Amino acid sequence: MPGLLIVDDDAALRSWARRVLNAQGYECTVASDADGAREALARQDFSVVLLDVNMPGESGIKLLAYLRVEYPTTAVLMVTGEDDLGLATASIELGAYGYMVKPVRAGELLINVAIALYRRRREAEMRRHFERLEGSREDTTGALRRALEASELSPDGAAAIQSEAMRRLVRLAEFRDAETGQHMVRMGRYCELLALQRGLPEEYCEHLRMASELHDIGKVAIGDRILQKPGKLTVAEFEVLKTHAEVGHQLLADSDTELMRMAATIALTHHERWDGGGYPHGLAGEEIPLVGRIAAVADVFDALTNDRVYRPAFPVGLAVNMMEAERGRHFDPALLDAMHATFDHIDQVRRQHAD
Repeated sequence: MPGLLIVDDDAALRSWARRVLNAQGYECTVASDADGAREALARQDFSVVLLDVNMPGESGIKLLAYLRVEYPTTAVLMVTGEDDLGLATASIELGAYGYMVKPVRAGELLINVAIALYRRRREAEMRRHFERLEGSREDTTGALRRALEASELSPDGAAAIQSEAMRRLVRLAEFRDAETGQHMVRMGRYCELLALQRGLPEEYCEHLRMASELHDIGKVAIGDRILQKPGKLTVAEFEVLKTHAEVGHQLLADSDTELMRMAATIALTHHERWDGGGYPHGLAGEEIPLVGRIAAVADVFDALTNDRVYRPAFPVGLAVNMMEAERGRHFDPALLDAMHATFDHIDQVRRQHAD
């Protein structure tokens, strides 16, 4: 089990926390102050540190700053007797994974530790993902460039070259976002199933499957600080993230091919809402192109039913109920009906292409 370090000057609280955590199989070490914590950290690696804010000598906030620099992969949970929003905000901004106010209940302690371990594990997965992809980034972009150049020079085999260019673009998007990969595959299949259920021609549905995989291509222009942030984005950060819709459209819209133009439309409109509350242009109802409305349903379903850095996946039934609550607000009601009608196939794709 993961090793935990409990740092608190209150002996009774240290003993209680250790007993609660040991009962769940965690291996715990205790320290009464910052000096003791530093000594323990020098001897052993810890997954999580439970850190009191107010201690004699060096404060917990100062020790938190030290931990984030010297032990950046260690999750830190702050524990304090002060129910202070400013202090909580400062802790989170310094990199704490959570903030608990004494007296802490056993269930609250265990839930916060479990969430911290989950976030830490996902962050480690993200780091490994980007390390693997970094080595082949230049090869992929080079191959994409060659495929696009070939499509301009040769009328022969244009469909195969276009398909190759699409695949390379999808891989390029994967380099920037650890939550793509199978997400893109699922996204394409969900869109195809919804379109088939709506009675659209098979060739159109096939194009939609391929084009929808590029819905987030605009994220190549978003900085890693925002794109890889495990916690909630600030208002300013979210405004930056929202630009990926227009960037994606700009990347794809000037193509001579129907497939790329469809991908451009999806990139631009998959975050619009049926009630007009979406972005980037606040389109409403049937002002939103059908492919964008289809992609919105597919994208949200996939987001809800798969793990994110900041939360685990929702159960499928709950996810469907959450989407149903947005009928006529976020989603085109006819497309929610289509989702229900073909849900067995959608769920089969979800299970076959799990992350």
